[in-house]
Amino acid sequence: IAYNDGTLLSLFKKKIKCKVLGIDPANLKLKNLKKNIIKDFFNYKKSIQVKKKYGQFDFIIARNVIAHLTNPNNVMQGVEKLLNKKGVFIIEVPHLLNIIKKNQYDNIFHEHIGFHSLKSIIDLCKNFNLKVIDVDLIQSQGGSLRCYIVKNESKLKIEKKINIILKKETESGLFNQSKLKNFSKKIKTHKKLFFKLIKNLHMSQKKISVYGASGKGMALMQYCNLNGKFISNIFDKSKIKINRYSPGFNIKVIDRKLLNVNSTDILVLLAWNLKNEIIKQENFFLKNGGKLVLPFPQPKIISYKNI
Repeated sequence: IAYNDGTLLSLFKKKIKCKVLGIDPANLKLKNLKKNIIKDFFNYKKSIQVKKKYGQFDFIIARNVIAHLTNPNNVMQGVEKLLNKKGVFIIEVPHLLNIIKKNQYDNIFHEHIGFHSLKSIIDLCKNFNLKVIDVDLIQSQGGSLRCYIVKNESKLKIEKKINIILKKETESGLFNQSKLKNFSKKIKTHKKLFFKLIKNLHMSQKKISVYGASGKGMALMQYCNLNGKFISNIFDKSKIKINRYSPGFNIKVIDRKLLNVNSTDILVLLAWNLKNEIIKQENFFLKNGGKLVLPFPQPKIISYKNI
């Protein structure tokens, strides 16, 4: 479900030689998967059509899509329809605990409609003859849950770490209204600190650019008012974003290959969740005196010496 550019499906098809099917509304041309894709949204109605044509599945995967759904119940109902008795449904969602604990408020933007704890996923499953039997805490998106879900009649045992994570969520005040309200105060404080840092760098005649034209990156720029007065360029390596412009501020997106110390002194890492990968990729920029600004959990400047 939501196969994106088909990378994961292609790996399954090539390495395991299994039958694969992807459903996604995007109009992407994938030659190697042409016969294995349906260009549409996934829901219960679509699951009836799929089952009729393809039968049921051993594995159904939905990575970084549940948070985008206006009606996750409809999707869960469809999954229950397509999953066979021994099948496993695997989902990945940004963990609400990390978002609040580490002040990752850039995850709150127009495409993210739902924000999930492990408890919320378990509650969602209960409505559709499904149960969570295992969970991994993974680094993706600044900290995500990867949940393994089966039908209630499955004989696979429920792992103990589920209760450990549920306990941590409760003890962290994730379901406490006063602590949730305090989150808004933390966001406003962070905004002031972040803007002040960028403003001071600008006043000291530094050329500032940002790295990462993602949805959450653009949301962070908008909320913190990092407009064209402070930001010269946006660097990204996505071909579909290069030479386009950011919403609202109309700052041009430049190919990351053009990034060097002559084009910018400071690089604000909006794609902070890919920090290690980007630092390795832009090692030349840092070695030659370029500096990075990491926005979370607190805004700070890092150079080659203190990576």
